[in-house]
Amino acid sequence: MARTTEADLVAQGETAFARAIKSLGHRAIETPGDVGWDLNVTVDGIEVPVETRAASVVTPETVARMLASVDKRSKAVACVAVGDLITGPAQQALRDAGWGWLDRRGHLVVRAKGVHIDADVPPDERLTAGGPPKPISGTAAISWAAALLLAPEDPPSMREVARRVSISHSAIVAAAKKLRAASLVRSDGRPLVPELFWTLAEEWHRSPVALAQLPPVGDADTYGALGMNLDEDGPGWAVAGTVGAVVWGAPMAIGGAYPLDFYVPSAVELRQATLRLGEAARSEDRACTVAVAPTPLVCASRDDRETSEWGHWRFAHGLFAALDLAQDQARGGEILAEWDPKDFTRVW
Repeated sequence: MARTTEADLVAQGETAFARAIKSLGHRAIETPGDVGWDLNVTVDGIEVPVETRAASVVTPETVARMLASVDKRSKAVACVAVGDLITGPAQQALRDAGWGWLDRRGHLVVRAKGVHIDADVPPDERLTAGGPPKPISGTAAISWAAALLLAPEDPPSMREVARRVSISHSAIVAAAKKLRAASLVRSDGRPLVPELFWTLAEEWHRSPVALAQLPPVGDADTYGALGMNLDEDGPGWAVAGTVGAVVWGAPMAIGGAYPLDFYVPSAVELRQATLRLGEAARSEDRACTVAVAPTPLVCASRDDRETSEWGHWRFAHGLFAALDLAQDQARGGEILAEWDPKDFTRVW
């Protein structure tokens, strides 16, 4: 399928914005080409000139390009980013820049003098050969997207990934077709970055359980009962989250007492950990957290990282720690922007 041209993307973005404004009972009129902005919008009697920028997936990097593309003109012109998906960090970057946005999955923000719109609107799927608005859904799709991001220059085979995550080959093939249809994979099979990372981040959901205790160090029987597997081979518990990111080189300063965030291979290990180690009464009193990994890839291949503070644990790949950071609306985007990993390829 052909990818939507940039001109079509821009035109469809402008039209989608106009539809969203009208769905809220306001007026939007297209302007002549020589005016310098795209639409004249009237909100409760206040006229606002609006200029739009569009992209399929809007990331913080996309926002930076959009900001650079706009002439320094009167602040009376409201700028709006339109995307099929606008990531949380991108929304924060737009907010900081004084821009609005339309996430075509169904949310509109417009900021101008005397006007502040922040409202849900009807979803507006882009007319494109680029597939559904959610190209990543389910374990197979998450696993395939993660596998591509783990080796962006040398993508694995679908059969290899299916074997590693114990999912049928046909499920991986179907997931791969959706990513291609959404133009998130290049014609040579390599992932489109950072767009694929941020699309995956939107579907990377972690449901942690706060535990009252860490597994006792040196207690092999407890480790075995919990399925921790501290050997290099085979699946087992894997540290990600804040500590995992720091161990892989993220620019954060934390102490050795910072609570660990573990991924576990399945709900069985999660249940055993909760029974044996107990739930913390309050999140701030936690010794660690455990959550079922969104894809078996997280716990299947781990690293010891040889750190002084956390040396006896196994760590998930830095990609998964980065995906955890992307969930942090307050600081995740900023940390990721400054993180240039040395041991794996940056894909955000």
